[in-house]
Amino acid sequence: MATPKEDDYTKASTEGALDFVQLYHSALSSNKRSIASFYSATPTNILFNGNVIADGPAVEDIFTKQLPTAHHEIQSVDCQIINKTYPTTTPGTSVRANAKNISMLVAVSGSVKYGDKDSPLHGFSETFVLIPNTESKEKNRKDWVIQSQNFRLVA
Repeated sequence: MATPKEDDYTKASTEGALDFVQLYHSALSSNKRSIASFYSATPTNILFNGNVIADGPAVEDIFTKQLPTAHHEIQSVDCQIINKTYPTTTPGTSVRANAKNISMLVAVSGSVKYGDKDSPLHGFSETFVLIPNTESKEKNRKDWVIQSQNFRLVA
C-alpha cells in the first residue's frame, strides 16, 4: 500500500478537524445523548474550566442534566498533526485510509450561549487531542474521538 503524501495528511487533518468540530458542537446543542460517543473509552485528560471530568459519559451527564441548551458559534479552528502513524491503528486499505491514521491537536475558539435567546454570549477556547476511532464498528462511525480536552470560558 502506498504511503500518504504530505498533502494527504494535511487534507485528512483539516477535513477531519472541521467535520469533528461541527458534529461535536451540534451534538452539544441538539443531540446531547450522543456526547459520550465522541470520547475515547479511556480518555487521558478532560478539563472544563479547570475541573477534571472523568470521561465522556460524565461530560454527557453535565450537558444533559446540569446545563441548559448550549448554542456555539465557532469563530476559528486550527489543527496540527501530532503523530502521522498513530500506534494503535492497523494499516488502511488505501492511501486515504492511511492518511486518517493520525492523531491531531485541534484548537477551537468562539462564543457560546447557555439558555434562551436573551442569554449573554460568552467567549470560549477549547483544545482537543483527537485520535483515530478504532473502537466503533458501526457504519457511520466518527473517524476521530477525543483523547484529551480542555474547555475554558474566556473572561
